[in-house]
Amino acid sequence: MKKILDDLFISLIITLVILGFNSFIGSFIGTPKWHHYIFALIVLFLVKWLILPWVWKEIKAIKNWARKKFSKIGILNGSIFDPAKEFRCQKAWTNVTASMWNSELKRNLKTRKKIQMISTSQIDDSFSLIINPFGDIYPEKNTKSHETFDEIKNFIKQGGIFVCTGGAFFSHQDTIHLQESDWVFKRTINGVQSLKESLLYYGFGVETTGDVFVNGRALMQEPTEVEIYQKEEDKIYTGNLSTATKIKRFRALIPQTSEYIPFIREKNDVSFPVAAVRLGEGYLLHAGIYLESVRSNEFKLLIEIIKNLVDSEFKNL
Repeated sequence: MKKILDDLFISLIITLVILGFNSFIGSFIGTPKWHHYIFALIVLFLVKWLILPWVWKEIKAIKNWARKKFSKIGILNGSIFDPAKEFRCQKAWTNVTASMWNSELKRNLKTRKKIQMISTSQIDDSFSLIINPFGDIYPEKNTKSHETFDEIKNFIKQGGIFVCTGGAFFSHQDTIHLQESDWVFKRTINGVQSLKESLLYYGFGVETTGDVFVNGRALMQEPTEVEIYQKEEDKIYTGNLSTATKIKRFRALIPQTSEYIPFIREKNDVSFPVAAVRLGEGYLLHAGIYLESVRSNEFKLLIEIIKNLVDSEFKNL
C-alpha cells in the first residue's frame, strides 16, 4: 500500500509540473520548443531525486516526533482479525493477561496516553509501542511464511517499539484455525530444544539464557531467581527504577547477542533480563523474565520501565 501511495504521489507531482510548465511557457512564448522540454526533464529529475526525498524525510521526522510526543499503545488481544471468531491465543511463562496489562497501564500512565487492545491485523505505524502479553507465543496468520512476524518486524523498522516477555517468538498459533500453539522450529540437540532455533534469533539475533543439562539431567531450569542491578548508563534510558534486587529470570538476553542496550543487568553481567534490541528505526524491548502476577516484582519493573519511556517521550532511544 505504501508503494502504491508513493507512486500515486510522484505521478501527481509529475502531472502538476507538466501542467505548470505548459501553462508558464505558453503564457510567455506560446507553444513550447524542444529545448523547453529538456529543461522540464531537468526540473523533473531535480524534483524526483532531490526535492521529494527531502520532503519525505521531513514528513517522516515530523511523524516520528508526533508518534513519540502523543503516545499510542497497543496491546495484542490474541487474535489475528476478530477475537469473537477465533480460538483464544495461549500464553506461556506469564500469568498476566492482556486485560491485566490494559488495566495496569491505564492506572499507571497519564490519562492523555491512548491505550488500545488490538488484533495483529491492526498493527501499524500509528502506535508508539505494542505489547505481546502471551510470553513465548504470538498469533500468526501463516505459520509457514510467518507473515505476522514480518509485520511485527516492519512495525519496529519504521520506528515502533515492540515489547515481548520470556522466550519471545519460540511458538506461534494460527488462532483462526488452531486451538493449540506449536514450536516455530522443532530442532533438538541431545534431546533438548535449541534456543537458537527461533524467530527471536533469526529475526533479531538475540541469544538467551536457558536450562542447563548434563548427561540428559537438568542441573538448572528457568525461571530462576537472580540478583539484578543497573549501571548509570542504563538509567539514561529507563530513569531511576525503584525495583527489587532480585527477579525471576526466564530466557534473558545474553552478551553473545550482537546488538543490544541493557536496561537491567544480572549480577556480573551474566545476562540482561530487560534489554532493547535495535532493528531499523525502532526497538524490540525484550523482557527475559517470568511474569507470575501483576503484583510480582518482575511485572512492576516492566510497567515502571514502560511508564518512564512513555513519560520521557522515548527521548534517549
